Amino acid sequence: MGRVADHSVAAGWGFAEATFFFVVPDVWTSWVGLRRPRRALTCCLSALGGAMTGGTVTYLWSRRMPERTTRRWMAKVPAVSEQMVVEVEAELQHEGHRSLMRGPTRGVPYKLYARASGLQGRSLVSFLAWSVPARLLRFAAVTLLASGAAAAAHRAAPRLPEPAVSMVFAGCWSAFYLWFFRTLSRR
Repeated sequence: MGRVADHSVAAGWGFAEATFFFVVPDVWTSWVGLRRPRRALTCCLSALGGAMTGGTVTYLWSRRMPERTTRRWMAKVPAVSEQMVVEVEAELQHEGHRSLMRGPTRGVPYKLYARASGLQGRSLVSFLAWSVPARLLRFAAVTLLASGAAAAAHRAAPRLPEPAVSMVFAGCWSAFYLWFFRTLSRR
């Protein structure tokens, strides 16, 4: 894929995950990072732009729809429960937008913060400002980890066939999501 296509996918994926999609754009940026680490890091910026756009859409949607409707729709997203939605509302009420920084460390989707921010009538500018570090730090960390692992694997086994790298990559993300869905479904 070319540079424009890589960035387009990253931005589209970031947007989708900030609305109703449930797979993080880090999957794409880390995939790009297996072969093109520098491009992957710039794709993180595209994913951030898409996420902020999707977050804005979710924010505005939650301002215009009844609370119960938005809660029900968010609870339909895999690994999201009504309890999680309510917890994010309370967390945001208590801590403000800085609570976005804790979301990635606990597996709480960004879309829930966008929804709660809109619902509570909080500043969209503040929400977007806090979105930058909250999203970009995780995108970059995961992408750098994948890029570094791929580089180390190629140094250790220079003749490692590309399909093997792709299989390990798919296996790692599959294992992560298996764990993620099992863990969050217990909440």
